[in-house]
Amino acid sequence: MTYASEDIAATLKNARNNKGLSQRELSARSGVPQSHISKIESNAVDLRLSSLASLAHALDLELALIPRKAAPAVRSIARSTSSHTLHGHSDALRELTKANRAFAALPKALHESSAAHTLQKQLAEMSNFRNILQETDAVRQMRKALETIENAGGLKQLEKVAKDAQRLRNMLAHNISATHSEPAQSRPAYSLDEEDSDG
Repeated sequence: MTYASEDIAATLKNARNNKGLSQRELSARSGVPQSHISKIESNAVDLRLSSLASLAHALDLELALIPRKAAPAVRSIARSTSSHTLHGHSDALRELTKANRAFAALPKALHESSAAHTLQKQLAEMSNFRNILQETDAVRQMRKALETIENAGGLKQLEKVAKDAQRLRNMLAHNISATHSEPAQSRPAYSLDEEDSDG
């Protein structure tokens, strides 16, 4: 295997690790068999363009042919982006992966509820938003809530987590930070002053 191929394999492995994905989870996302991903990452097989394209897409990487003269500049930009973004904020993606695992571990009876279907959809959509990287705390809280759900009375808690997930997903879609937004509180259209009340 050439140096370039080894470099690409290492980049793919690092991107997978930074997203908190196992080889099996990446396989499910990309359609590339897990055994083939293992061989690619260990430089035991030549990487085909079709596999590279599928893996890159699943890892939110872009494939591009660039002029050789521009390669040093592009590498420098890519390094600064990955060190700033992936290493700094990969915790959110790891938490999202753990939340998916916690969801999968829920009792079977709960999986048939409408709240479970809503939550599953929201979790899947959240991974598509780049700004999820800034919401580690919100995703961690959701993951912890999922891990505490049990059979008895679990449906009510699952419905709450599903609502929280939908709220977070909508905020991500509209690029609103969960840490800077406060939950909307209903306010009366008017209010009486203290001395005007009947009290």
